[in-house]
Amino acid sequence: MPFGLLKSVTGRLDKVDIALATMGGLVEQQVADAIAAFERGDVLLAEEVRLRDVEVDRHERLIEREVVAILEDRRPGGESLRRAMTAIKLAAEMERVGDLSKNIAKRTTVLADLEDIDATRRVVPTVARMGRRALTQFGESLDSLFRGNAAAALAVREADDQIDDLYNSIFREILVSMGQYAAGVLMGTHLVFVAKNFERIGDHATNIAERVHYTLTGEELTEERPKTDTTSVTALSSV
Repeated sequence: MPFGLLKSVTGRLDKVDIALATMGGLVEQQVADAIAAFERGDVLLAEEVRLRDVEVDRHERLIEREVVAILEDRRPGGESLRRAMTAIKLAAEMERVGDLSKNIAKRTTVLADLEDIDATRRVVPTVARMGRRALTQFGESLDSLFRGNAAAALAVREADDQIDDLYNSIFREILVSMGQYAAGVLMGTHLVFVAKNFERIGDHATNIAERVHYTLTGEELTEERPKTDTTSVTALSSV
């Protein structure tokens, strides 16, 4: 590729990087506010989180359009092509995290209207702690991206099982509460969905880290990553 075209592609990819950084910051704040709204039962903040998702979606579309324009106009190869394709995938992962934050906000609004069942409600701080762990995981995946740190990306991937372990524990605690207090079944169900959304945020953070590692090294992480989520085989009789 002639130097002039290479310089043009690099400049446009730098714009994509800026858009990714902006989008990442928006989503990170969205997750943080979803956690705060959930923990405090703040329906006004939950509504702000829900409405803010429109801005996240707008940034994803902007990144997609910019990358498509680069591919159509300049036909980059090698590292530039890898950066361009990775940008679209990263934007999609971030957009999904935004969607999950919006889902948590919706559940928060529903939970605020339910009858308080102390045995079930006391799980809320633990679920919020899981949310903060997922937020940390997401933030660290973004740091690995913007610092260009493949080792940090790998560390995010290897920490994924910590969120799974928290989810397993929360799931069992809620299951026990639901078994003991029939009135808490509806609340418990919503709390399980909130916890699952946090677990999925951790998964998307790990996906981002894996994509960052590939972009920086050109090496796919082919070894199956550790997953310790056992909730699909957990029954009330076993807790």
